[in-house]
Amino acid sequence: MAHPRQWQPDEDRVGSGAYACPVARRPGLTITELQEQIFQREGFRVSFERLGAAKDDLPPYAFPVMAPQGWKVSDWQRIRLSAYVLLFRGVKVYRGDGEPIARDVKLGHLRDTYYEAEYGTLSADVTPSEIPDNVVRIETASGKPSSRKR
Repeated sequence: MAHPRQWQPDEDRVGSGAYACPVARRPGLTITELQEQIFQREGFRVSFERLGAAKDDLPPYAFPVMAPQGWKVSDWQRIRLSAYVLLFRGVKVYRGDGEPIARDVKLGHLRDTYYEAEYGTLSADVTPSEIPDNVVRIETASGKPSSRKR
């Protein structure tokens, strides 16, 4: 196998003598990749305003679990975004409806807005006619019955 930085023949045009240069992957993240890592881990969307050149590498989001529900957004920014302070001018945090948050809220309340945007309600007290179409009632769900002892 050829060294990854060497020129290699273009598979589509081997007979024509065309060569393609492989693109080396940067070790750091793009802003989009970092934003997606945060969404996957924390359950809410953010956007960053870059400070300086876009060519600077971004470190990965280094936290293996989501921040506690009782933290406020300001706590999360201060603690979890400390590695990015010198790389970004600002960060916007978004509610489930896609609007930026207007004030500091608890992360649990922020995450609830994503549930509400998807399912329409946070209330556990809904009548059968109010249940959204995308919710399956457990009594009617198909699948193997639970083997848990009762």
